[in-house]
Formats: sequence, structure tokens, C-alpha cells
Amino acid sequence: MNDGWNADRAIPDAWIGREMNGTFEGPSILIVEDDADIRDLLSTLLEMAGYSPTACETAEQGLNALREATFDFVLTDYALPNRTGGWLLQQAQREGLLDATPALVVTAHPSPPDVNGFDVFQKPFDLDHLISHVRQRLDPGGLRHPRRPAGARRSRSGNGNGNSGGNGGGDANTQDDWCPEPVELILYVNADSPRSAHAIANIKRVLARYRSDTVTLTICDLAANSTTKGEGDNIVFTPALVKRSPGPRTCILGHLTNPKVLIELLEGCDLES
Repeated sequence: MNDGWNADRAIPDAWIGREMNGTFEGPSILIVEDDADIRDLLSTLLEMAGYSPTACETAEQGLNALREATFDFVLTDYALPNRTGGWLLQQAQREGLLDATPALVVTAHPSPPDVNGFDVFQKPFDLDHLISHVRQRLDPGGLRHPRRPAGARRSRSGNGNGNSGGNGGGDANTQDDWCPEPVELILYVNADSPRSAHAIANIKRVLARYRSDTVTLTICDLAANSTTKGEGDNIVFTPALVKRSPGPRTCILGHLTNPKVLIELLEGCDLES
């Protein structure tokens, strides 16, 4: 994606997982995503939620990872280079690599043809829903599983042959030396999400410090509107705040519990409260 992601600002404190003991770690999750920003973001979020993620960027790499190790959950994008996420899961299933392992496909495709039997999330989706889904599909008691030692190969009976969100290249503090007024902000939310509700309240509290003719805020509920509403800003997760103008477009993910994040963004556009 073209927008910058800030991992510190995207991670809600409530998702910080419990400390692990001994050689026991959180359930292992394989992430297959070709977009580096989204891959790193998902890895960071899942790790902070108490899981142990391993990330790959292609279906072929994901398949090799499944051949090498056992995972408790597989999360894959559908539109991957060369092969689809559906191909990955179907091939892994044929080789006996999935067993009873739950898998989730995320896609903007309205009807992906090769994901029958697997859970599917349509983009854009809410991070709360994703984490809740993973928790529901894994051990509801939160039991920790022994982690396979690094380098240990997977033992399997199939006939198959034979890196870890999120911060992108941008930052909310990186602006032109001077930005003309007004500042246009778009907040993408999901009305059913508590994090979206927090984001709306937190952002409105900050914007109350500024004159209404210097900054505008448009709230777009992706749950109520067509998913194409967020395509222009490459929105995959909610809540997401996008500064469209002036200057370079900037995206901040999360419910913005720290008002300094938004204040710094606006001060970068020469706005004073």
C-alpha cells in the first residue's frame, strides 16, 4: 500500500498478550500476504494479541512453510503473485498439511472460485472482527501450544515435494515544510466496531480545538456503504484516518488513544489550536 503505517499507534493496549512461560508460546499462525505493509501490520497485531506469527509473501513460500512446520492457524490473502490463496490451501490440503487446521482467506474478490470449505473475510474488514475470529477458531480456553524448535521439519504422511503489523514507508510526522489550508480528513469506520466508536470520539475531541474552516472531517461507514468507498485510499482495515490534502496523503490506523498523533499531523500542516 502507498500509505504509511505506524505500529505503535495501531496497537490497542487491550490486545497485549499475556507473558509466556518456558518453551510455551501463543498458538502459531502462518500469514501469507504479498503487501509488505499489511503483512507487517498483521504480524504485529497478532503477536501483540498473544499469538506467534510467521509471515510469507507468496503462495509458494506459504506452502513450503507448511511443509516445514506445524501451524495452528493459516491466514492468507487471496490475490497473491502467481498463485492464489485458494490454490495454496487446496494444495496444502491435498498434501495433508492442514489436517484440522483452520484457515481464513481475506479477499476483495466477490466470489473467489477455489476457497470452498474455508472461512472468507471480504475486504475491507475490521481488526476487531479479525482478532475475534482467530480467537474463536483457536482454542477458546487460550491454551498455549509447545513451539516446534527452529529448523525442525514437519513430520507428515503426504506426498508433497519440496518473514513477520505495521509500519510502511510513511509516517504521520513526515510532511511538506508547509501545507496550505484547509486540511481534509477522511475517517473510515465500521459502525459495529468498538474501536471505530473510540476513534470517532477521540478525533472529534482533538478537532474541537481547531476552527471548522481549517480542517474538515468526513466519516465513512464501510459497513453501511459500498466497499468501493474505501478503494481510493487503499483501505483494508478500520478504523483508518486518511489525510487526503494538503501535501502527501497520510494514513493512521487505530483508535487514536494518544491525541498527540493527530495533533502532530495537523501541526505539520501549519494548523494551530
